[in-house]
Amino acid sequence: MAIPTRRLLFLALTGAIPIVLTGSYRAGLFVAGIWLLSVAVLSGLDAWYVPAGGIWLREHDAKLSLGAWNTVALRLQNPLARRLTLQVRDSVPPLLQPQGEAGSGVCEAEGSWALAYRVFPVQRGDFQFGAVSARYLGPLGLVWRQRTHQFVDVAKVYPNLLAINQYDAFVRRGQLQEIGVRNSRRWGAGTEFERLRDYTPDDEYRRIDWNATARRRAPVVVDYETERSQNVILLLDTGRLMSTRLPLEESDDPDVYRGRPLSRLDHAVNASLMLSYVSQQVGDRVGLLAFGDHVSRFMPPRPGRGHFLRIANALYNLQAQPTEPDFGEAMAFLGSRVTRRSLVVLFTDVAGSEAAGTLVRSIAVAARRHLCVVVTLRDPAI
Repeated sequence: MAIPTRRLLFLALTGAIPIVLTGSYRAGLFVAGIWLLSVAVLSGLDAWYVPAGGIWLREHDAKLSLGAWNTVALRLQNPLARRLTLQVRDSVPPLLQPQGEAGSGVCEAEGSWALAYRVFPVQRGDFQFGAVSARYLGPLGLVWRQRTHQFVDVAKVYPNLLAINQYDAFVRRGQLQEIGVRNSRRWGAGTEFERLRDYTPDDEYRRIDWNATARRRAPVVVDYETERSQNVILLLDTGRLMSTRLPLEESDDPDVYRGRPLSRLDHAVNASLMLSYVSQQVGDRVGLLAFGDHVSRFMPPRPGRGHFLRIANALYNLQAQPTEPDFGEAMAFLGSRVTRRSLVVLFTDVAGSEAAGTLVRSIAVAARRHLCVVVTLRDPAI
């Protein structure tokens, strides 16, 4: 499709000048007709010589992160011996919430040109990018020639993996305190040796190290650190209330996303993934249980990065269901599958005293064996 430029429109309008200058309608009309015919021939030649374009590529991470800005780049490889002046727009799925997906520029001869823009996914799953629409300017600057470049590109939206990369960066730079993380060592009846220190009147006699005491000729006690290899079980409520979207908090930061908000389940999934990653980093075993009116997914607690990746894949397409959560069945299932004492973190939301009472009774049963923590999401609008 050929699209006229402002230059072409200006040249066409100048055809009216002979009518005004000659004062003769017929003579002026004849000259204007010749002029317009010439302009039409030139624009046709300009459109004919518009190149077909180059090779387009779309570059982005194999796994996009939910609820975070992800960078996408359109890259043009120009194999021609002439420069290309172009305008381009990418076709982005609406649920990826693009920003800056259209642009213009000049690609030098036998060079490359790139348009970088951002997307903010608001839903997990598979999304297919559409065609790239590009306009190329003719050599005379009279006509844009629009072409559509089709190529299949599927993006997978996972829970927020960029937050994990950011956490790793803070770890490498020793800046965890900037995000509120503090090291806390728990002294107690563990089995992992930590240090020897002088005896104090509050210490138990059984913690005295008699060999060290004999060498120093002064009472010395042993401090043990509690074991790190604990079970952490992530419980995700996928009932109907978790599908509601939380309104965004007001902010003056221009980089803060202000589009469609995430659902409660999306926030819970992001938090679960981060907790899973941090837990496996310190040697804990992490498990997952997702439930609505029945248990839909269960992964027994295991250590290691490979298990973390399996949890990420399990959370990748977890969706809320239009049902009420059955807390009793979830806790009964957990009690039958996980017998070792564990830290159980339940992400949920309840409405009404009846649902809250059911939740409290179910948690009370699980708390006989496990340490239970219930996490709900604060609504900024309340």
